[in-house]
Amino acid sequence: MKTSKALKSFSILILLLPLFFPSFISADENDTAGVTMNVPSICKLTINDSDQIIDLLEDASGEAAYEAGFIDGASNQPILIVDSNTSWKMSVAVMFDWDLVDSYQKATGDLMLKVTSSSGHQTGFNAFTALSLDDQEIASFGEGVGDDTYKCRYRIKLSWDKDIPGVYIIIITYTLSTEPI
Repeated sequence: MKTSKALKSFSILILLLPLFFPSFISADENDTAGVTMNVPSICKLTINDSDQIIDLLEDASGEAAYEAGFIDGASNQPILIVDSNTSWKMSVAVMFDWDLVDSYQKATGDLMLKVTSSSGHQTGFNAFTALSLDDQEIASFGEGVGDDTYKCRYRIKLSWDKDIPGVYIIIITYTLSTEPI
C-alpha cells in the first residue's frame, strides 16, 4: 500500500505538535478548598504554690502575731497566672467558712488577701482586704492576655480571747471567666 506524500507530512506534523505545544495534548483543572477554624472564648488560670501552712509554733512567732493582731502568710504565695484570648475577669471567694475548732467559728473576714501585679489590669486587693463567701473582683481586662501574673499574700487576723488552740482550715476559690466587659 502506498502512502501519499501529503499524508506523511500531515502525520509528521501531528507527531511534532506535542513537542512544540505540550499543552495541546494535556489538560489542567483547578478547584478550591477551604479551611474553617472555630475559636471559642478560652481562658486558663494557673495557680502556683496554692496551699499554705502557717504554723504559730515556729520561733515563738505566735506570741508576736497575737500581739500584732495578725499573722502574714508567705510572700508571693500563691501566684496566679492568667491567660485568655478575649475579655476576662478574675475573682476570689471563700468556698465555705473556716472549719469549726471545738465549737468556735472563726470569722470568714479574718482571712485577708493582698495582690500585687504590674500588668495594669488589677481592680482590687491592692491592700489587705477581707475575703468573703461572695465573689470579689481581683482583675479584669477588655482584651486577651498571656501570662498576666498576680502575686498574692494572705493575712489572718488573730485575737487572744477568740482564737483557741486548734487547726483552722479554709478553702479559697479563684475564678477566671471570659465575659464581655
